[in-house]
Parts: sequence; C-alpha cells; structure tokens
Amino acid sequence: MMKKLNKVIFSLTIATLLATTPIYLTNNGQVLAEESKAKELAPEWKGKVELAIQKVKERLPYLANFSYSTLEILEKNDGTNRITIILQTSKEKKKPSFEFSLDKQGNPNTFRYNEEFPEEGRPKIEHDKVVSKATDFMKQWYGADMGGFKYNPNYSDQNEALFTKQVNGLPYLNVNVNLTVNSKGEVISKGEGLYGLGGDDAPALEDLKFADPKEAISKDQAEKAFAKHLKLFYLKQPVERWDEKTKEYLYGSPTLRYKSEFSQFIDAKTGEEVPDYDGSGSAYNPIVRVNPVGKEVTVKTTEEAAALFAAFGIESKAEKIKEGISEDTKGKEYTHEINKDLEAIIVTEEETGRFMSYGVVDKKKKEREYPEEDPNGKKWLTPEESMKLAITALEKYGPKHVKEVMPIGTAEFRQRGAEQGFKFVNVHEGIPVLDDEISIRIDRITGEVKGLHMYDVSWEPLILPDPKKAVSHEQALKEYLKVRPLELQYFTSDADILSDNPSYQPILVYRTAISLDHQEMDALTGKFTTAAEFHKSPY
Repeated sequence: MMKKLNKVIFSLTIATLLATTPIYLTNNGQVLAEESKAKELAPEWKGKVELAIQKVKERLPYLANFSYSTLEILEKNDGTNRITIILQTSKEKKKPSFEFSLDKQGNPNTFRYNEEFPEEGRPKIEHDKVVSKATDFMKQWYGADMGGFKYNPNYSDQNEALFTKQVNGLPYLNVNVNLTVNSKGEVISKGEGLYGLGGDDAPALEDLKFADPKEAISKDQAEKAFAKHLKLFYLKQPVERWDEKTKEYLYGSPTLRYKSEFSQFIDAKTGEEVPDYDGSGSAYNPIVRVNPVGKEVTVKTTEEAAALFAAFGIESKAEKIKEGISEDTKGKEYTHEINKDLEAIIVTEEETGRFMSYGVVDKKKKEREYPEEDPNGKKWLTPEESMKLAITALEKYGPKHVKEVMPIGTAEFRQRGAEQGFKFVNVHEGIPVLDDEISIRIDRITGEVKGLHMYDVSWEPLILPDPKKAVSHEQALKEYLKVRPLELQYFTSDADILSDNPSYQPILVYRTAISLDHQEMDALTGKFTTAAEFHKSPY
C-alpha cells in the first residue's frame, strides 16, 4: 500500500523569479528577516524550486504573469519531502492558479492549471490537434525522444492524449504521461493516468527487471488462451450513452453480447490470466441451482422491521427503530442502533414495502477494520460453507422466479478478514445476466448474514434475446481479434502493487487492443457495439 504522508505546509512569497536573498521559514510558515530566528530551506532545494518555476514558465507561455508563489511541503515517512508549488497572478487573486509538483530530483512533474473562467464541459477540439500540441509539449518537456514515451491512441480521446513509456520496444502500461489540452491548444494538465506504480513508494524504472520479449509464447498460443475467455452474457439494461442534458445514462433494450470476461491480461510466458486485485472482474463460476422458498418479504411497519432484524440476528424493538428515506435508492429506510459505532439498516421499496437491502454499517461511514484471524481461535467457515449460507439467504429473500445463479468473481479476492462476500447474477438459458445481481456478505465466524443487497435484481422474469440466434463462438473470436488484436506489453498488476511485497516486477503480457469505438460485440450480429462497457471500464 502507499504509505500515508504527514502533511506539513509552509508558505512563502517569492518576490522575483530568481530571488537573490535566502528564503527562511519558521515552523508555522512565517517568513523572517532575521536569519538567527528562522529555519532555513535547504539551499539546493531553494535553487531547484526557482529553476522549476523557470522551466514551467518557459514551456507554458500562459504563465507569464504568474509572479506570486506558494510552497507546500509534504513530509514523508522516509524523511524526504514532496514539494508542490502553486503559482498565482497575485496573493489576493486565487484564480487562475497553477499547481505543480517536483520529482525526487527536483524537476517539475505533474501539474494542473485552474482557469479563471473554466470552459464549460470542455468544448470539442479536433483530436488530431490535441495530439499535435501534446506531442510538441512532450518534446519540449523531455527532449526530442520524448523521454522514451510514445503516443498511445488506445487510451486517448477528445481533449486528452496519453503517452506510454516504451521498454525494449514494448509499452509499459504502468508508466504514462496523460495530457489535457484546452480549445486554445494549451496544455492545462499533466498526470500519470492508467495503472500507477504506487506513488512515492514506487521503485525507480532503472531498478525494475524487464523480461526479454523473446520469452513470450507465440501470438497463436496467446489467441488460444484468450479464446476460452470470450463468452456470452446478457445485459437487461445496457448503457447506450451519457445524456449531457439530464446528466444521466440512457439505457437500451436487453441484449446478448460476447465479451472477454477476465482481467484483460494474459501472462505471456504461461498463457494464464493475470488476476485482478479485488476480484471485481467477471470471472465466471459454475452455475448454482436455487430453490426459492416462501412468499415475497415485505416490511411496512417498524414492528415488521423489528421481526426482520431478528431474523438476521439483531434483537430490536419497534420503538427503537428510526424511519427515514434512503439517500441512495429513495426507498424507505429502517435503522436500528447496535452500539455507538454500528447500526443495522433495512431498505424497502417505498410503495410496495418489498424488502431490498439489509446491512450492518459504521455510523461514521469509516472504513471498517476486519480481523485477519479469529481472536478466540475458532475455526472459520470455509468459502464453500459461506457460499451455502449465502445461497440459503438468497432462496429466502430473493426473487421467486430465479432458479439458477452464477457467482461472479474470484473467491479469494472477496475475503475481507472474517467476512466473505459473494456477487450472484441471474442465469438465463445457461448464460449470466451480468446486471441482474444480488450481493451477500457472510460472517465467517458466526455464519450470520452481514449484508444482503438486491437493488439491481429483477423481481419478475426477464424477456431476453434467444441465444440460438447468436453467431458462433468461432466467428465471434475471429471478428474480435481482427478488430482488437492481441498486443505484447509489459505490465505490473494491482495485485502486486497493492500487496505488501515491495519487490514487485513487471511481467510480459498479451492484451487485446483497447478501442473506445469497439467495446463489446453484439452476439446476434457479430459486430462490435460502441456502447460503454457495463462492468469493466477500458481504463
């Protein structure tokens, strides 16, 4: 994990670009004239700050009148500082402003320009012009070779151009420069984008070991490995586009599609999938038969809410339950305070009273801490045992028409200490409906249900396209790889970066080329859609 920074802020005014008098700071940031009463800013860093300001002004002409400067010094755990510089036209005028950081050597790094009159919704600019302006900037900033970065069209769109570091002639997806260009052709932000290597704790590029590209399996072998990941799935409510006027997504009719249902990366040495860190991808698992029992559960009074809390192991009384409206669903909400830290919440549909959600949450909305092992030494439930309890809850509270479900994701990534989480999706004709889901969390010590959320489930049977009318898997695979061929790249996975192992290294991977215009394939036509991916962003 990235270590937390202890933030200490010092402020000073740099009267001229190259100040001739030393800059001194007290601990509270006050600038003193008397040298004896002040803490001196290290001379070499004073020079680096001045030189960095000079560099950004040379490369960005719109900073010509930015003469007032403020420093923020972030004190890191290793005793070094991260320095951020904020430029303004005057002390009193907070906008426009320009903020940039220095790397470990004191060179300008990422930056952001806060315009005085920001462009509403970023007016369109021809992407070719964006690329041209961004490329010119990269040559100014890094030199004629652009520091070994190369424009990456797969991750660039509209006002943004992304450049990826090249190693051994291959892109290394974790090291990037992402530039934003406004309609005037000015570069107004420089960020890292994509898969960051761990911030300040990231190893230097020269300390990483990159395998010889010759060690990769052939493209034919990689395509065979990829083929098993191209599968059918349904969306009952596919996203079609974002409506700028209403600020909401617009949805289409139910659809049957082909999609590569994995983390997007194949280890180029082994042909195996490179796993996601959090298991949020759509790894398919064996279908599970379910037998719904009883009638639909409804809650319309605090007495009925108390009875449902009791069914989940929470003793409550009607008079202790607060009624309200759920911020997320606008449905009715019943809350029982367990103790000063935790509360149990039931959410229902406001009109019908249909039970939709139960969960135990931290009242202060803090990140809950989960024990890594049972402090009393009791044997925890296995994932399989937890699954059985989750299925029992699904049969009791879920839709009565659902007869088959599929657990989505990888179990070992859904464990959070003593809790095991499951995401089940409805299955139709043996094919998962990826946006028709129920999520359930089980306490692996007590076996209790800690969360059951059914916001995205269909309560009535769905009418979906006939899978017999889909194009063959062979035909779909051929078209998929023609439009989005496999590319050999270097990559360090989130599973490594977010682990406690500081010695992670890049691996050779094959990945299907990303295209914002070719995202998922309509299984009935065998042609790509331009709609947004539902469960996995291309970024």
